Amino acid sequence: MKKLTIEKFVLIAIIFACVVAFFTKDLTITFNDNFLSSIKISNKISDDIIFDRIENLQNITWKFYYSPANSWNAFSQSLESAEDTVKIQTYEYTKKEIKQIMKWLLEKWVIINLIMENNKYQQYQNTWKQVQEYFLDYPRFQIKSDEQMWTMYTHSKIALIDSGFWIQTANLTHSSFFTNREHFFYSENTWVWNSLNKIFDKDWIWEQLEIDDLHPNLVVCNINCRETIEYLLKNAKDSILIQTQYIVDENILDILKEKSMELNDFRFIVSNTDSNNYLVEYFGPWVARKFSKYYNHTKMILVDNEILLLWSMNLSENSLDKNREIWILIIDDWIITEFKELFEKDRKISK
Repeated sequence: MKKLTIEKFVLIAIIFACVVAFFTKDLTITFNDNFLSSIKISNKISDDIIFDRIENLQNITWKFYYSPANSWNAFSQSLESAEDTVKIQTYEYTKKEIKQIMKWLLEKWVIINLIMENNKYQQYQNTWKQVQEYFLDYPRFQIKSDEQMWTMYTHSKIALIDSGFWIQTANLTHSSFFTNREHFFYSENTWVWNSLNKIFDKDWIWEQLEIDDLHPNLVVCNINCRETIEYLLKNAKDSILIQTQYIVDENILDILKEKSMELNDFRFIVSNTDSNNYLVEYFGPWVARKFSKYYNHTKMILVDNEILLLWSMNLSENSLDKNREIWILIIDDWIITEFKELFEKDRKISK
């Protein structure tokens, strides 16, 4: 017997109320247009569970890339190497070269499944529909959205290519590879791959994810997302380095304001937009700086020089509580060192 999830219970309750309203004619129900998309569905995960998961982190390592330097060749060559299956979950997908590679793979009988957001924030064109039409004549290509996943947006950015996987901050767009600052992580770790594959397959059939589906190094919004980041930030002992697009979530901001007074090294880099002026004004330029050489779309946090967070999410309420976002916790010393070196270079040319 299938378990009755919170989401299904809410949906059943809505349907029941509407049926009652129809037959009795004396019950009025009014919903906001975005009622379903604004429902916060996040299982409360205790600090003890978060602590246990962090204590069981594995040294998942392989290769670390960034744009606009070395990411495109690595990602495109990895995709071209596919022999059996490709599973991608992304917010946006417009890069024509990736479409061409996928057509070539489909002609080689590779199976490709894509989960993509079909109703993006302030979208001026439906690129989901464009992708659907582009691959219309290829039966081994299937595309789905998140309409029944009970998330506001599919904002995660992962790719499972045969036995390897990518977790990245970048969408599948030209700017992501050539004009943005983005970070990418590639590995063939079997345990993480199995967990990502389960996450993808459950999202594909719109089945509720559980905390036990997630490898200890994986964090998924809206399952254990907010609890994990708040725990890591609150328990930082020495340093927090952040390179991200923006920070607008009130809880995260409150934690950062408190930690800024406690830590030996507390610094961050954000995108060069007016919306980030508040951060520079509040924390001062010795802490907060805006990066202008490239568009800063990356989403990274390093805690105590020990745990590196690479993710798809922005530091906003929607990302933390309502979107599908996927991130990985990295403890590999070499990757952490490489991130820190690039962080310092970016910070020197930030204002």
